[in-house]
Amino acid sequence: MAGDNSFKPGEIVKTSGIYSVVHDDGKGTFEVTCVEGEHFPPTRSGKGAHFELKYAATHSHRHDQLKGTEQRSS
Repeated sequence: MAGDNSFKPGEIVKTSGIYSVVHDDGKGTFEVTCVEGEHFPPTRSGKGAHFELKYAATHSHRHDQLKGTEQRSS
Protein backbone atom coordinates (compact mmCIF):
# COMPACT_ATOMS: atom_id res chain seq x y z
CA MET A 1 0.00 0.00 0.00
CA ALA A 2 1.59 3.26 -1.09
CA GLY A 3 1.34 6.42 0.97
CA ASP A 4 3.20 8.19 3.79
CA ASN A 5 4.81 4.89 4.71
CA SER A 6 6.00 4.19 1.16
CA PHE A 7 9.44 5.06 -0.21
CA LYS A 8 11.00 4.72 -3.65
CA PRO A 9 14.47 3.46 -4.57
CA GLY A 10 16.99 6.31 -4.39
CA GLU A 11 15.21 8.23 -1.62
CA ILE A 12 17.12 8.80 1.62
CA VAL A 13 16.17 6.50 4.49
CA LYS A 14 14.82 8.61 7.37
CA THR A 15 14.21 5.75 9.81
CA SER A 16 16.42 2.69 10.22
CA GLY A 17 14.58 -0.58 10.34
CA ILE A 18 13.11 -3.52 8.50
CA TYR A 19 11.33 -2.63 5.27
CA SER A 20 9.13 -4.71 3.01
CA VAL A 21 10.05 -4.45 -0.66
CA VAL A 22 6.72 -4.44 -2.47
CA HIS A 23 6.46 -4.86 -6.22
CA ASP A 24 3.54 -3.18 -7.96
CA ASP A 25 2.26 -6.55 -9.14
CA GLY A 26 2.27 -7.81 -5.52
CA LYS A 27 4.54 -10.74 -6.32
CA GLY A 28 7.83 -11.54 -4.61
CA THR A 29 7.54 -9.28 -1.57
CA PHE A 30 10.47 -9.66 0.84
CA GLU A 31 12.09 -7.81 3.75
CA VAL A 32 15.38 -5.91 3.98
CA THR A 33 17.22 -3.78 6.53
CA CYS A 34 17.70 -0.13 5.57
CA VAL A 35 19.86 2.34 7.51
CA GLU A 36 19.04 5.97 8.29
CA GLY A 37 20.98 8.37 6.09
CA GLU A 38 21.62 5.85 3.31
CA HIS A 39 19.61 5.60 0.08
CA PHE A 40 16.97 2.99 -0.56
CA PRO A 41 18.66 0.63 -3.03
CA PRO A 42 17.58 0.18 -6.63
CA THR A 43 15.67 -2.95 -7.54
CA ARG A 44 16.76 -5.39 -10.24
CA SER A 45 13.82 -4.51 -12.44
CA GLY A 46 14.56 -0.81 -12.00
CA LYS A 47 10.87 0.06 -11.66
CA GLY A 48 7.61 -0.91 -10.09
CA ALA A 49 8.71 -1.38 -6.48
CA HIS A 50 8.62 0.59 -3.26
CA PHE A 51 9.71 0.16 0.35
CA GLU A 52 7.33 0.11 3.34
CA LEU A 53 8.56 0.43 6.92
CA LYS A 54 7.61 -2.64 8.89
CA TYR A 55 9.67 -2.30 12.10
CA ALA A 56 11.70 0.76 13.10
CA ALA A 57 14.94 0.12 15.00
CA THR A 58 17.61 2.29 16.63
CA HIS A 59 21.24 1.58 15.80
CA SER A 60 23.22 0.38 18.80
CA HIS A 61 25.67 3.30 18.57
CA ARG A 62 22.74 5.73 18.84
CA HIS A 63 20.82 4.03 21.65
CA ASP A 64 20.97 5.93 24.96
CA GLN A 65 21.15 2.74 27.02
CA LEU A 66 24.26 1.59 25.14
CA LYS A 67 26.31 4.81 25.05
CA GLY A 68 29.34 5.61 27.16
CA THR A 69 31.86 3.62 29.10
CA GLU A 70 29.91 3.23 32.33
CA GLN A 71 30.95 0.39 34.59
CA ARG A 72 28.80 -2.66 34.48
CA SER A 73 28.11 -4.62 37.64
CA SER A 74 28.84 -8.33 37.76
